Amino acid sequence: MRGEDITKLSKSLASSLNFDDLEDFVQASTGDRLYVEYVGKGKPLRPTISDLLNALEEHGTTPLFLHYVHARRPGKPDLQHLIEQLCPEAIGAVPDQSITLSLQKAGQVQADAPANALAPGLQRNIRPYLAKPDVRVWLERAIQIYHRVCRIERGGNGLGTGFLVGPDTVLTNWHVVKDVKAEGKLAEIGCRFDYVRLANGTLNTGQLVALRPDGCLTFSPYSNAETTANPEVPSPTPEELDFALLQLEATAGQQQVDGACRGWIALPRDAAPLPRDAPLLIVQHPEGGPMKMAMDTQAVIGPNANGTRIKYLANTDPGSSGSPCFTMEWEIVAMHHYGDPNWQRPLFNQGVPINLIRQRIEAQGFGNALGK
Repeated sequence: MRGEDITKLSKSLASSLNFDDLEDFVQASTGDRLYVEYVGKGKPLRPTISDLLNALEEHGTTPLFLHYVHARRPGKPDLQHLIEQLCPEAIGAVPDQSITLSLQKAGQVQADAPANALAPGLQRNIRPYLAKPDVRVWLERAIQIYHRVCRIERGGNGLGTGFLVGPDTVLTNWHVVKDVKAEGKLAEIGCRFDYVRLANGTLNTGQLVALRPDGCLTFSPYSNAETTANPEVPSPTPEELDFALLQLEATAGQQQVDGACRGWIALPRDAAPLPRDAPLLIVQHPEGGPMKMAMDTQAVIGPNANGTRIKYLANTDPGSSGSPCFTMEWEIVAMHHYGDPNWQRPLFNQGVPINLIRQRIEAQGFGNALGK
């Protein structure tokens, strides 16, 4: 590709991928580590992507990487079209491994028989939205995520769940901290990281990081209807997103954990495709206990009337409020906040689309508190 093509493509990729995506996509598509084989650390996202594309061109592996991006960004038609235009060989970068066959009976080809060894009848994808992630990439990303999720607690008692979204900022639900803030005692709240059960059955109590005394940078309330038995009438407005952006006393996101920077979860500006029946992962501290993950392979019900909430079937419990919700490939899509008020026969849980939360935080003037 020409220099101007790389500039154009790197700009489009930077609007669709964050640093975590970039590391995952590079390793999954090429088998190599981003910061080991291709680029150095320390640059902003767009120059990093530009350096990566130049390095991929030298290695001759640009089509492999762009093929992977093209397949995993179906909700970005502009990016897909640009890849098709600038690197058409990326569309066929993964060789067709099908084996042509012909099913015959008494020497006659059967018209309705499959034409290759991977055709329906021999192997089937029953659920089209259930991805088959690369195991090592998926597991390493899961470890990154668990280091960034925390229990919100007061006096040793769990209030909810939160997650790092910047070096010293944590996102949770407004209703988790509302009463404590009203008391003027936010300094009594802490965020406990790495509170997990180990393989030998013991508990790792993790690390407690306190909030600053004035540690709620900004918030958005829940809707009044969500305190009633009919939470959808009227629909929550774009200003009613039930979040609180908290500030820690220490930069927990820059701490070294297991030999690497703990990091944070970058909030996307755009909504990820989330079709009905898509799977969902929710990392949470149910009942204030050690971290757990709810996995539902056919979870998504769909958005509410005005798109300010997303409903799903994945399980949660008290204490799960503020949990991050992910696609099967660890793309964050929502923050859990609420369950069906019909507790005898509940039909749904719901979260707030994460891109709307980012947009609201930026509109309130606190975008710089979010990590890139």
